Amino acid sequence: MQSRRTFRIVMTIACFFFAGLNAYRIWTGEYESLDVFILVVFLVFGSIYLFILFRKDKPQ
Repeated sequence: MQSRRTFRIVMTIACFFFAGLNAYRIWTGEYESLDVFILVVFLVFGSIYLFILFRKDKPQ
């Protein structure tokens, strides 16, 4: 099966980038509650992708 490492790296960067954009919007004070929710969602997905990237595959 093809390695999806490059895809996971791109998705991790994208998730943290969009989380950063939402954090900047919250920092400047021009936000709604949906922006906070989206920030949390992007942080969770970025963390999941980081966990998948750095985990050790167990031998079967």
